[in-house]
Amino acid sequence: MTDPAVTAAQSSSLTMLLHDVRRVAGVDLAVGALMPADADHFVIDQLVGVTTEGLRDLRISVGAGLGGKTMLLARPVQVEDYCSASGITHDYDDAVRRERIRASFAVPIRVPRGPRGVLWGGLRQECVFGDRVIGDVMTVVRALERDLAEDLALSRRLENLRVAAGGTVAEGGRAGRESMTSVAERRRLVGICSELVHIASSIPDGPQRRQLDALVRRLTDDAMDGVPADPSVAAAPGGRRAARTGLTVREREILAEVALGATNREIAAKLGIGAETVKSSLTSSMRKLGVPNRAALVAVALGRERLR
Repeated sequence: MTDPAVTAAQSSSLTMLLHDVRRVAGVDLAVGALMPADADHFVIDQLVGVTTEGLRDLRISVGAGLGGKTMLLARPVQVEDYCSASGITHDYDDAVRRERIRASFAVPIRVPRGPRGVLWGGLRQECVFGDRVIGDVMTVVRALERDLAEDLALSRRLENLRVAAGGTVAEGGRAGRESMTSVAERRRLVGICSELVHIASSIPDGPQRRQLDALVRRLTDDAMDGVPADPSVAAAPGGRRAARTGLTVREREILAEVALGATNREIAAKLGIGAETVKSSLTSSMRKLGVPNRAALVAVALGRERLR
């Protein structure tokens, strides 16, 4: 019952995390869930070491129980004996008793602009988890958070590259299909597609440029299978960008690099021009597109330009 906004790869990463937590903390079981950042509940759908089905698909409201409290406070919480503990609600005691859980802890999982979740570990005896145990758990959780953050950053880069090559956000984010590439492979594809977009931006319109664009779209399409589209990547009405609005080849070339997150100095070094030239070009582009700043320029350009 994984939320559709959480990818299969993210869910798999959480499962591996639960095994790591069970090992480093020495707990009898570990369960968890990921959910969209704005959700008010989560459903426990990842379980390791359980002996009953009492916790499976349990819907936990933010603020309720141990896991809900840790989500609300955004910090680790532990209890020596769950069913007799004060300071938490006891909405889920029946499921906890079925699993014979006594001591337990919960740790939040938070990713900027991405999913959040909770990891919950338990022992079938009373215990106070020391700072070392919680610290070890937090170490592996932080590693997962970094991986999820990189995964999201790569997704945004790939979507921007697809748009820069004439594709649409919708085509690049096919939720419901398994991702065909690992994070490491997608990282490599970002580098390749960035170079292809740069090369295409220096070629006049024609068959060669269209072939390069098609190659970028195909590569990003494969890499983005199963990844929900990022709404921050703008798309024009109808899903494709409108006709050009008068940017020169150099302006589109510079704007393509800006869309990939490059600074003025980085763009100048890559294109062999001065930083002042980059700044002047961006000012000219903002005037032509009628936008007041760099962020608006990228958003409008991704929605209306082919950046080439």
